[in-house]
Amino acid sequence: MTTRKHLEGYKVVDFSAVFAGPICSRYLLDCGADVVKVETPVVGDITRGIDGITRVFAHFNAGKRSIALDLKKPAAQALARQLIAEADVVIENFRPGIMAKFGLDYESVKSDRPDLVYCSISGFGQSGPFVDRAAYAPIVHAASGFDKVHTLSQGDDENRPPNWEIMVADILTGALAFGAIQSALLGRQRSGSGEHIDISMMESMMSLIPAHIQAAQMEEPPVIGRFYPVRTQDGFVMLCIVSDKNLQCLAAALNRDELLEDPRFIRGQRHLNFDQLVSEVEKWSTTLSCEACETALNQAGVPCSIYQRTEDLFVHPQVVDRNSFTTLTNDELGTFLIQNMPIKFSHIDTTAASWVAWLGEHTNEVLAEKLNLQQSEIDALRTSKVIS
Repeated sequence: MTTRKHLEGYKVVDFSAVFAGPICSRYLLDCGADVVKVETPVVGDITRGIDGITRVFAHFNAGKRSIALDLKKPAAQALARQLIAEADVVIENFRPGIMAKFGLDYESVKSDRPDLVYCSISGFGQSGPFVDRAAYAPIVHAASGFDKVHTLSQGDDENRPPNWEIMVADILTGALAFGAIQSALLGRQRSGSGEHIDISMMESMMSLIPAHIQAAQMEEPPVIGRFYPVRTQDGFVMLCIVSDKNLQCLAAALNRDELLEDPRFIRGQRHLNFDQLVSEVEKWSTTLSCEACETALNQAGVPCSIYQRTEDLFVHPQVVDRNSFTTLTNDELGTFLIQNMPIKFSHIDTTAASWVAWLGEHTNEVLAEKLNLQQSEIDALRTSKVIS
C-alpha cells in the first residue's frame, strides 16, 4: 500500500452533528483528509451524552480534532469564517436557514473561497415547502414512504408502522454525501469552481424504493416479490430464490426435483407464491438446526444466511478476515471496537483512527495552527466565552 492517502492535504470543516454529517466526515478523514469538528461549547454534539463522550460518538468522530465555538456570538462567526476560507470542504446539517443567520451559508462564504465544496445535509433539502421542518432519521423514514413499504412487505399491522432503532436515513445520506463531495472535488480540479451540494435525507430514502415508486404509477401494478425466512429447529434462515438457477440449487439441497416442474414456482409465478415455496422448504428445514440448514443450502449454492446477532459479528470469520473493526482506547470509555469504513482500497489503508477528542480539546491548537492566533488572543476569546 502507498503511504499517501487519496484525500491527504484536503481540509474539512465539519459543523454537523449526530450521524449523517459525522459519518461522512469520518470517511473523508479515513481517506486522508484533515477534519476539524466545530461544536457548541458545554454541550457539543448531542451524541456526546451527559458525560461528554460516548462510544457512539467515538464511532462517528474518531480521529477528528474538536474546536468549541459559540456561533451565536459575532466573534465566533468571524473565526468560523476564517476557518472556512482556508478549507476545501464544509459540511453542515443545521436546519436550512440557520447557517445563513450565522453568516456562514454558502452564498455568504463562497466569495472568500470560490472553489469551496460546501455540503448541506438536511431532512428535506434546501428548498420546498418542508424546508423549515425539523427532521431526524425516524421522521424521514416515515415521510419518504420507506416505513409504509416496509410495513406492508412484512405483513405487519398497517395501522401501526414499525419503530426503527436503526438510523437508515442518516447512514445512507452520509454515504451519499461522501461520494458527492469527492465528485465535487474532482469537478473542481477540472473547472476550478466550487460547488454547493444540497442533499436531502428524504430523497435519499426514496432511492431505496424504486420498484414501489414505479408500481405506484401503474393502473395495475405488478406484485413486488417478497422474501421470507424459513423456520428451523432453533430459529430462522433467510433465503432468496430469484433465478431458475437458485430454484435448481434449492431442489437439489432438498432432494425435491418436483419443485422444478411445480407451476407455482416457475419463472413469472415464483414471486407470487413465495410463501408457498417457504412452506415446502420448511418440511425439510424444521428438522434441522439453523447452522445445519445454512450449511446444506450454502453447499448447494442457495443464497442464504442465518440471522447474526450483533455480538456474533466480532468473531464472524468474514468480518475478522476483512479487518472490519479497529480498537479504540479512551481513558473514560475504556477499550472497544469501532467499525472501519466498509470500503477497501488496493493502495491505501483506511483503518479508522484509534482515538477520539474531548469537546474543545483542540481549540487552542486549531486557532494557532490555522488562524495564527497568539495565546493571549486565544485566552481573551475564552474569557469572553466565544470559545471553550
